[in-house]
Amino acid sequence: MALAKQHYETLLGDVYAWSVASRGDPFARAAAWLARHHLDRAATYLDLGAGFGAHALTLARAGKQVTAVDFDATLLGQLREALTPALQVDVHQGDLVGFLDGAGDRRWDVILCAGDTLTHLPDIAAVRALLAGAARHLAPGGALALEFRDSTGFDAEGVARFIEVARDAHRIMHCLLEPLDADRLRVTDLVTDVGPEGPTTRISDYVKLRLAPARLIAWAAQAGLPGAVQSEDRGMTTLVLRP
Repeated sequence: MALAKQHYETLLGDVYAWSVASRGDPFARAAAWLARHHLDRAATYLDLGAGFGAHALTLARAGKQVTAVDFDATLLGQLREALTPALQVDVHQGDLVGFLDGAGDRRWDVILCAGDTLTHLPDIAAVRALLAGAARHLAPGGALALEFRDSTGFDAEGVARFIEVARDAHRIMHCLLEPLDADRLRVTDLVTDVGPEGPTTRISDYVKLRLAPARLIAWAAQAGLPGAVQSEDRGMTTLVLRP
């Protein structure tokens, strides 16, 4: 089994933007999420796990200063293609915790880790390091916003473990979810493209973390972010954490 970075390089980076767009305009959804959690009123933002830029580009178009970080070159390439001289985002490819460790004394009003990015970190230690790093780099009065899918209660068996992710006339994507232990889930993605020569299926798997909101709130408090507001929407959990 691969870690998330290898899985994106092998398969998911190529289809991720397509799969997200199948659920509606990702930029409109990002704008609504930011507004709903009162995260659209700051000046400077750090977007950890920025991907193709759903949040970063939405904020930049609103005149915000945005730093975007992701490990996947394909997704960051899509973000860069959307930039114009009038639309600037400071883009960095690399490890999220490593970026925070090397950010010196830089501070941001809002740090985002959205779109289930948190569960793609390699282990629990990396999650706790990200929380601590974010706490160090928040400006006074700032907020760390986490959005993730809580899979700690997932216990489906048989065919119920298969979930359709997205489809159109030329492609369909499913994932198979298999709990490994209390902290980890194996995700196998299957993408079938239908071309002139017929269907072709690509398969890749990776390990995803199972994170309970209560544990994250406790770890955040230990990292210096004791203020927590939790909400649920469409199967996703949002935590807004403050010093």
